Amino acid sequence: MPIISVILPSVSENKKLARFCATLFAGSLDVELLICGKVGADIPEALADRIKVIEADDELTALNDALSAARGKFILLSDVSVTFADNALEKLIVASRGNASACNVGVVSADSSAKAFTQSFSFDELSSKPYYFNHLLSADVIRGNAIAPCGTDAFSLMLFIADYYRYDICNTTDEVLIYTDGKTEYSAENALAFIAEYANVFALTQNTAASIFFLRAVFTALLNKLNAECVEVLKSVTSLYSDDYAVLSWLKSTFAVDTAMLCDESSSFADFKNNGTGIFYKEVTLPITADAVVKNFYFGKFGVDVLKKCIGAWGYYKFYRMKDGAVKKYGCKLFLKLLGGELDA
Repeated sequence: MPIISVILPSVSENKKLARFCATLFAGSLDVELLICGKVGADIPEALADRIKVIEADDELTALNDALSAARGKFILLSDVSVTFADNALEKLIVASRGNASACNVGVVSADSSAKAFTQSFSFDELSSKPYYFNHLLSADVIRGNAIAPCGTDAFSLMLFIADYYRYDICNTTDEVLIYTDGKTEYSAENALAFIAEYANVFALTQNTAASIFFLRAVFTALLNKLNAECVEVLKSVTSLYSDDYAVLSWLKSTFAVDTAMLCDESSSFADFKNNGTGIFYKEVTLPITADAVVKNFYFGKFGVDVLKKCIGAWGYYKFYRMKDGAVKKYGCKLFLKLLGGELDA
């Protein structure tokens, strides 16, 4: 019986399959490879008894069939762009200490090679990038808890792995055991409809480590291509943690998001603006605090003109927030002059 079942959810580049197999089967471990879907490349005759091709009407069905057919104690979802370091699988098993494990990834291009994650990375950082193929999972945990993927793209597979970690712990190793020269990226299009359902399950489970792993994947994927539908999903997800100060603080610190507004049912996509990877409420426009303005002016970093405009913006904001009346009208007019007569909305 094989110790590890390696599953390829699809073969995107047939020319890389031979290289993948060469490094996978180079070690001494008994490993089986299950390939989902049709294979456009020849399978080496010497490896025919260790490779099984599983075809179905669609990729997701084939992947679920592969998870059911896997005979190994451990399961590793992989990609054809991957190459394995010497004894990589053996080291992942040792690192697992009877649970799950994950290693660092080497990202290789034509002119460079770098670690995907920093030295001594934290567990939740693993979901900040779309690398699902560095996680060694227990087959018993998957089957015992009926964990199933919602798709075969990188984001869907990361949600599957996040779901797995509700039931198991992950022991990490900083050593680069897996390399990739592929261009894997997060795309939430296929799994968008499932995110709210996943979020409900994670909130009920109350496993903070697994929840943060899940949230990092979701926010990373959705903030990358933000639209009205994504904002509604982020609102539904964030609102489930409205009473969890630690999680909301982590979200705010990690992604620079206005968690209060994301928890507000009345807010909409029109109420937000996107700034890089951050999503902010529109009225939060000043990039610096009032104290910072005064200090920087005092130390000569800002001139009088900049100081006047900052005071003008602060004053205008204060009066603008008042109830309608003569005081509001006069105050806005006065501080608008300090801004030079214009206010960038």
